[in-house]
Amino acid sequence: MTETIRVPDGLYGVAVTETSISKSAVDGTLTYRGYTIQELFDRASFEECVFLVLEGRLPKRSELDDFTAELRSHAKVPKNIYDLVRNLPSNSHPMDVLRTAVSGLGASEMALSPMEQQHSLIAKMPALVANCYRIVRGMEAVEPRADLSQAANLLYMLSGSAPSSFDSWAFERELILYLEHDLNASTFTVRVVASTLADVYAASTAGLAALKGPLHGGANEAAMQMLLEVGSPENAAKYIQDGLASGKKIMGFGHRVYKKVDPRAQLSKVMLGRLLKEKGMDDGLYRLSAAVEKAMWDAKQIPANLDFYAAPIFYTLSIPIPVYTPIFAASRITGWVSHYNEQLAHNKLYRPDAIYVGPNDLTYVPIDKR
Repeated sequence: MTETIRVPDGLYGVAVTETSISKSAVDGTLTYRGYTIQELFDRASFEECVFLVLEGRLPKRSELDDFTAELRSHAKVPKNIYDLVRNLPSNSHPMDVLRTAVSGLGASEMALSPMEQQHSLIAKMPALVANCYRIVRGMEAVEPRADLSQAANLLYMLSGSAPSSFDSWAFERELILYLEHDLNASTFTVRVVASTLADVYAASTAGLAALKGPLHGGANEAAMQMLLEVGSPENAAKYIQDGLASGKKIMGFGHRVYKKVDPRAQLSKVMLGRLLKEKGMDDGLYRLSAAVEKAMWDAKQIPANLDFYAAPIFYTLSIPIPVYTPIFAASRITGWVSHYNEQLAHNKLYRPDAIYVGPNDLTYVPIDKR
């Protein structure tokens, strides 16, 4: 008989599988297929990183051109999916709408090959994110343009106007940072569903459900709301002190792996400063964010995470706050698909045990005698 082993709550520090996709480490490093996030952030395109995470290597020019063309051929969303979205309540959270749309897409694309399904899902996520937000609010869907990258198209479809080259480039950097992050909650959820041999749409729908929570993907929305509440750098220290004293969760801080620094947050911090300068905007939002970061470190020695600095970047790009978590999904879908494939390559159904602590030996009492 196999002995049940009690592991830490949340599985922290417990390795449940092997992966060659990515690795985050407590020393503040992150690699995608062996490349540091700093190397990719500075030099790669989002599409290159998508190919890398999916295929395990950087593409040659011809391969990248073919891959980009393949994604663009799948970028448009069928009308029936938008019809499904149109029937949802106007106050629906974009993550709920996106989850419903991805599930509906799966029902519509079962005739495609597994690889076509995966490419279709990755390619359609920018349009789904933008138009799921637009349609339930009574706006018309905006079709993706064949001449724009994934990042530029997402900005274009959200606003209806083509973004500047620098805005597209800056936004693309954030998508690269969100693309993959080993066994976070949503990715682990995807692998659990994949282990049942469910299709990639089912696994991704489950990943979206896990991502919605404020302790995971929803943190970027909450972080921006917090920054707006703080208002100015001068208020930062008192806001953090009062929040901690009252037991409030300070969103955008802390990480289950990174204890001193999140490398993605620091890259985003520099990008925020560059973006504000490029757009000729006041640096008040940068100073506010830095003051809140410092106040939290001074109080608890807890570092800012990616969500904390991605939020003001999205805000500077005039992206509506409710779309921040769906944007996370538009990037992370590639990581989910890669983990889905890796799970299937060496599959074993996930079925952990639990230590039962409830009552025993109870006797059933007929309902008329209770």
